[in-house]
Amino acid sequence: MPLVIFVDDSETALASTRMVTNSMPIEVKQYTEATVALAEIKAGMKPDLIITDLNMPVMNGLEFLKELRAVSSTSRTPTLMLTTETKVELKEQGKALGLTGWIVKPFNPAQLKQAITRVLRLPA
Repeated sequence: MPLVIFVDDSETALASTRMVTNSMPIEVKQYTEATVALAEIKAGMKPDLIITDLNMPVMNGLEFLKELRAVSSTSRTPTLMLTTETKVELKEQGKALGLTGWIVKPFNPAQLKQAITRVLRLPA
């Protein structure tokens, strides 16, 4: 079963993503701090998809993405940004770091489910 990790400092956002993913054939882990998720990845966790918020304390989503790309096991792991930000410059920074896609909050549950299904190539 594919492992999808969500990193978001908002418990409300994590609860929303749980509702979307509950019926999907995936394993989900959620983190409120990017540094904790990064430590688990460096310790050997191998997610199939990473979905992260941009604006978080301690380590923001772009910093997290940069660190992920420096770890060999996640250097090419599909990563989606799930954020309220819509600035073109931020999207370009993410793309330069190998970001797979950008989903704007508040997200449409069907859109998130479709993005996960497409990236992981799950049966529709």
